[in-house]
Formats: sequence, structure tokens, C-alpha cells
Amino acid sequence: MLEIKNASITIGGRQLFAGLSFTVPDGQTVCLTGSSGSGKTTLLRAILGFHPLDEGHISIDGELLTPSSAEEFRKHISYIPQELTLPSEWVSDMMRLPFTLKVNRGKAFSKDLLMAEWRKLELPPALYDKKVAELSGGERQRAVLSASGLLGKSILLVDEPTSALDAHTSALVLDYLKTLAARGCSIVAVSHDADFAQGCDKCISVSTTLP
Repeated sequence: MLEIKNASITIGGRQLFAGLSFTVPDGQTVCLTGSSGSGKTTLLRAILGFHPLDEGHISIDGELLTPSSAEEFRKHISYIPQELTLPSEWVSDMMRLPFTLKVNRGKAFSKDLLMAEWRKLELPPALYDKKVAELSGGERQRAVLSASGLLGKSILLVDEPTSALDAHTSALVLDYLKTLAARGCSIVAVSHDADFAQGCDKCISVSTTLP
């Protein structure tokens, strides 16, 4: 279980939020909502250990996130940012890349299992042999999401997963996230998509603290 307790973050002298508390049990989807600049993405980075809290704490299964424990925590977390920077030229290399990282050592890549994930996201198998530049924004989002699903981490953090998608494909992504949750994954998504938010198990409003 992921727990955020009495969290507050200030950047550049401006408090983004304060006293924020919620839990994400195993198998639950939680959507973070709120206005732009309220600190939703910053909170995801804090869960990854990349941004310190001013107050409060973050824990996973009762273990506190600290500077010394952050690297170990990240072994259990997948993160998909809103702006995808994909260093691979080919989709096949892009799909294999996460499995070459030190943090994912011991996890084997399987194209057959990947194709099973792609079917759930309605991604054509032919995309596997294309260049990344040939994929639409929505196809890239879904491809990266499928790789995260294949990694099988216990926590998935995803920023605006439906921002480049139409209504049908957005519903596919939500259904896919629910499939991952059914496997026991705790999912925290940032979204301005009202339909997506309503489809999650719980919505948490991250409110900007006005000066």
C-alpha cells in the first residue's frame, strides 16, 4: 500500500499544497485532480524520491521513503511522464529498453507477452517493426504503457495518460489500467479528463494554496 501523510511541498517560496493525505491500497486506481500548477506532477516526483516533502511522509507497505531508501523504492515503481522522451529509433528497441535497465534486472522481455498487452490496447502488431517517429502520440502512450504493464511493478505512476487520445481509446486505457489493478498494482494517475477520473476508484483533489 502506498500512503501519503500530511504532505506539503513549496517551490520557489510558493506552497503548492499542504496537509495532503491519502492511501492507495494494492489493486486500486486513484486519480489526482486539480488546477494546473497545483503540484500534481510534483507529487508524483516526490513519490519517486526526486523531490523532497517540506512536511509529512510517504511510505510503501509501512516503510518510509527517505533519501537512502528512494533507490530501492523505485525498483517497485513504474513512471510514465506526460512528455515522453524516447531515445530509441525503433519501436522494438523502445519496448526492450526498460528491461535492460539495472533497476529491472531479472525481468525478462517476451514479445509474445507484449503482444498480449497490445491486444488489450488495440495496438496493431505491425507497429513493433516500425520507427518510433512513425507512431502517433496516442500510439506511443499506449506502447509505453504496455511495457509498464509487462514489467509488473507494484506501483504505477502515470501523468495525463489520455491527453493525446480520443474517447474510445481513453476508455481502452482506463480499462487497461483496471486490468493492471486487478493484478494487484496500485495506480496513481494525474488527469484533467473528467470521464477518466470518474472511472477510477478514487479521486483526490490537489488544491493550490493561494499566496
